[in-house]
Amino acid sequence: MTTVKRPNQEHHSAVIRVVLLLVAVLGAAFLLFKHDPYTQPVSGVIKKAESTLRQRKQEAKTSPTQTNAPLASSGRTFVMDLAGLKEGKTGKIVIKTRPEWAPLGVEQFHHLMDAGFYKDNRFFRVVNNFVVQFGIQSVPGKFPKEPPIKDDPVKMTNDRGTLTFATSGPNSRTTQLFININKNGNKFLDKQGFAPIGEVISGMDIVDQIYSNYGESPNQGKIHLKGNEYLKAEFPDMSYIADTRSQDA
Repeated sequence: MTTVKRPNQEHHSAVIRVVLLLVAVLGAAFLLFKHDPYTQPVSGVIKKAESTLRQRKQEAKTSPTQTNAPLASSGRTFVMDLAGLKEGKTGKIVIKTRPEWAPLGVEQFHHLMDAGFYKDNRFFRVVNNFVVQFGIQSVPGKFPKEPPIKDDPVKMTNDRGTLTFATSGPNSRTTQLFININKNGNKFLDKQGFAPIGEVISGMDIVDQIYSNYGESPNQGKIHLKGNEYLKAEFPDMSYIADTRSQDA
């Protein structure tokens, strides 16, 4: 038997089919719109870009590799009181920094001197007619580890009395320094990239009295590990820096 639908039934069925079809089409369009990166709202893209830019600016502000810090524009004068010299004597030396020679090295030295880093430092390497060297922490861990700084071009020769950072290769200067004591200077160091940062303007006669019998015997690895505890026990007569201070007004 064939069922005959009334006109109203047929009309309602057609309307329902059209509505369902529209719902299906709109749903498919929504899913495509949602997952298509090229049709995302422009405001969302702008907000994401602004957020990324803010993050990069913040990282730039806190980055330890920034090199736009102001450099020393003028030299400073420092005093070092030395003790444990030959025959138990004491004395003082006066150092003048020279930014025009090596601005990066001078800035590093100013920073370390202002922090009191060199107080109680031992002259752990003394090579007659060559250099006296110092600059390893007296108490390991007392100061944060210094990151190495970039090299300065050599503008001044390593004359007697000049103060120069020691290195372990290119761009490796941190805290160790030496004073050139050769009466004829150590010009050969110039070609090796050792840039003087200042000079002893008073007290080279005191530098010449630094105890030298230990030579290069102290083990630098042990100094880094134990500091003055090791040096006092094994090298009790070693000369040292009793105190440091700025002489600037």
